[in-house]
Amino acid sequence: MIDADGTIVAKFFEHNFAIRSGPEQLLAAALGQEFEVPAPGGSQPADRVSVDVRIDGDRLPMGVTRQIVATFRVPQGQHLYGEPVPDGLVAAAIELDDNDGILSYEPVTPPTGSLTLSGSGDTLAVYEGDVVLRLPVAQNARNMQKDDDGRFVTISGQVRWQACDDVECFLPESMPFSFRVEAGFPVLGDMGPGVGRMPAMNGAQHFQRLIDRRAGTESRDEDQ
Repeated sequence: MIDADGTIVAKFFEHNFAIRSGPEQLLAAALGQEFEVPAPGGSQPADRVSVDVRIDGDRLPMGVTRQIVATFRVPQGQHLYGEPVPDGLVAAAIELDDNDGILSYEPVTPPTGSLTLSGSGDTLAVYEGDVVLRLPVAQNARNMQKDDDGRFVTISGQVRWQACDDVECFLPESMPFSFRVEAGFPVLGDMGPGVGRMPAMNGAQHFQRLIDRRAGTESRDEDQ
């Protein structure tokens, strides 16, 4: 994605040609809102880290990525750890439960700052202020549930973090999440012999109409 001056401002790359970024991610990048923090909510005490978790988009078709978005609101004077961390400390992260129908990709994280511990001299990567972590996910149709309302997938997991100030580190915390999202297949759902099989490109109805139309045109040309 480029700006008006031709400068690259965002890029998306997937190793799997069948997976592509969802429109919410493209729009956020175009508007410069990749790490926009939603309005505060909830009733968490002002001296404690509060976390909101949501999923971008209301549908998760096969082959399209959406993002799990965790927003941490960190009180002034406190910080969260980023990767890597020494043994005994917990980095802020989004973790998914085991589910062979849900695929996760490289997390999208904001830059960290540096904090040098006075006792040991170790330098750690830390987040200060409001922090937004994003985890791109996709589904492969292995665990779709079907009912009278359509097809759905469940994405569940937890966010983890550990807050510290200049004097002490608090106990690690976690918060579970679960989203039931409308699922399905790509836009050309009728293309191919069946679910989970390689599509036959000329098997879709609109391709067949093109073939029939071309065959009819060629027949008229031959008659002339």
